[in-house]
Amino acid sequence: MVSVVAVASHAGVSPATVSRVLAGRVPVAAETRARVLEAIEHLGYRPNEVARSLRAGRGRAVALVTGDIEQGIYASLAKHVQSELEALGLDLLLFNLGHREDRLRHFLERAPSLGLRGIVLSSPHVMDMVELTPVIRAAAESGVEILSVSQDLSAFGITSIVHDDVGGAAAAVAHLMGQGRTPVAFVGRIETSAIGRARFNGYRDALLAHGQPVDPALVWDISEGYRADAGYHAASEALARGLRFRAVLAASDELALGCMAAAADRGLAVPDDIAFVGFGGLGWGVFSRPSMTTVSLDSDAMARAVGDIFRSQEGGPAPANRRVIQAKLVVRQSA
Repeated sequence: MVSVVAVASHAGVSPATVSRVLAGRVPVAAETRARVLEAIEHLGYRPNEVARSLRAGRGRAVALVTGDIEQGIYASLAKHVQSELEALGLDLLLFNLGHREDRLRHFLERAPSLGLRGIVLSSPHVMDMVELTPVIRAAAESGVEILSVSQDLSAFGITSIVHDDVGGAAAAVAHLMGQGRTPVAFVGRIETSAIGRARFNGYRDALLAHGQPVDPALVWDISEGYRADAGYHAASEALARGLRFRAVLAASDELALGCMAAAADRGLAVPDDIAFVGFGGLGWGVFSRPSMTTVSLDSDAMARAVGDIFRSQEGGPAPANRRVIQAKLVVRQSA
């Protein structure tokens, strides 16, 4: 890799002069500037963007920190956020937590030295904010903008862009009950997931609003994550136990897909015997058979909100706030 020192030696100037030419903010004699540019072209020098960002005190990269990149909703969010950032001349870095909070803490501690413009937290996990707040504050004070796009952290001074998970789940349950598909089961309440809790709360609130009790036997906690195999296992176990239910609200499309497969493997018809509603609105749901009814989450709108925040940074950091993006029930064949 060609260095600034090598360029300076080739041009017969000091490294400081090369830096001034690259920065473009300090006048340099035309002849000297020409020699430096010729040396850069001849040697094929490429500036170190991270180093330049650190010197300028304002990076060009924004990190999207996800809980589990293999979940489809995070891949969709990454695509839309990257598009928004590119329009602003910013780059996207992707960091996968793999369900580990210690990795988040270590990443936040390193954030200032990475020359980041910002961090977009997209993790559903309930976090130890007593432990993390000092680290987050230190990163923010170094100039790193920190947002949360999965759970509401505005109470901790972090701008949060969240979907209305409670309202989306309630709308799904109301739809199922309006079709007479009761009892309704819920799969995907994970103790360590703030999103799982919110979607369960919407399910519970809708049942109570319609005069229906919450049957603990029909609330299936999982620990394997929001994957199809976890849904398959939960539904298979419930059916093997002889539990009676006519509909399932799943906390992710992947969970719903696994539940549908478990029902089909036992000769049950979807939706005639059991109806299913997923959560996320992933594109492949149109092509499942039957096609999947889902609570659609608008990753594009969330990404635009992220872009708006980084656009507004030119006037300095804005105070922490909370933005809510509506979730939409998309009715298809499975319900």
